[in-house]
Amino acid sequence: MTVTFPARSLALVCAMALPLGACVSGPTNPSAARAAELASLVSRSVACRAGAPRANTLDRFIASEKARGATPEQIASARSTYVTVSEAETINQGIKPQACPPEERAAVREKMSLVRAGDFSAF
Repeated sequence: MTVTFPARSLALVCAMALPLGACVSGPTNPSAARAAELASLVSRSVACRAGAPRANTLDRFIASEKARGATPEQIASARSTYVTVSEAETINQGIKPQACPPEERAAVREKMSLVRAGDFSAF
C-alpha cells in the first residue's frame, strides 16, 4: 500500500461530497465558504437552465467580500475555492448528470436573480 492511497481515497470522498465546498474550504475562512456556495449555485443554475451568471460574477463577489472586510488571504482563498468548486461541479455534472425538478429550477432562478443583481447577502 502506498502513501498515495489515502490521498486518493480522500480526494474521491471529496469529489462525491455535497456540497463540494466542504472539501476546499474550512470554517476559518467564511469568504471561501461563501465562494463555494456561490460556485455551487452558479453551476446548478447552468445545469438547470435557470439563468446564466454574468461574466463578472466572481469579480463582483470578490468586491463584496472586500467590502465585508475580508483579508487578502481570505480573498485569494475565496477566488481559488470558487474556481475549484466550479470545475468540480462541471466535471461531476458531465459524468453523472442530475435531474432538475421544477421546484429546484424555480428556487435556483430566484437566487440567481439576486446574484445577477449583485446581491450576495444570501451566502
